[in-house]
Amino acid sequence: MVKKWRCTVCAYIHEGPEPPDICPVCGAGKEFFEEVKEESGEKAAGGSGLPTWQLDGSETQVEVIRPAIFKISYGLYVVTSINGGRKNGQTANTVFQVTDNPMRVAAGLNKNNLTCEFVRESGVFAVNILGQDGHDMVRHFGFRSGRDVDKFADVAYVTGVTGAPIIEKCIAYLECRVLPEKTVDVGSHYLFIAEVVAGKLKVDAEPMTYAYYRRTK
Repeated sequence: MVKKWRCTVCAYIHEGPEPPDICPVCGAGKEFFEEVKEESGEKAAGGSGLPTWQLDGSETQVEVIRPAIFKISYGLYVVTSINGGRKNGQTANTVFQVTDNPMRVAAGLNKNNLTCEFVRESGVFAVNILGQDGHDMVRHFGFRSGRDVDKFADVAYVTGVTGAPIIEKCIAYLECRVLPEKTVDVGSHYLFIAEVVAGKLKVDAEPMTYAYYRRTK
């Protein structure tokens, strides 16, 4: 069976054994693709509740919506976590502040990713905020799975108060503890709503954004 890969930025569908290096529609890198799991039975026939354009592949509504979606600004971060003695991290663009008092953030992670599993198990994660020179960290943590390699074997880091690793090459970081019963299943991803328990601005520099990364990668 031919695999299908969905761009998490613009919803473009690619068919092949691996995701493309670059999305031909929006220019997103390989790390922003997720595998589409085929549904069966009633869901595949239309019982999932998804809009018709998502089920039949029609580009009509996608083309109308996409210009608006592109106006949402994203950062690029490395989200790290632990599970027992193991460490892992991944590139992520869905991290945002929810409230200031109490200080809470949310992070959206793909269910298929090892980091997501670690956060589910340990209940903690760190958001490593990259500077505009962080292209190598985006690639290092985004182009391969922690199931295949130890991503921290050749990356300098320190262990935070939660136990999650904080990479040396970040301009700021937040350490977070997932709130009880505040993990939201949003389909392909879990949205973790967490309390910020520690953090620091290390370098007062401009952060990496997804738009900047696309322009300069």
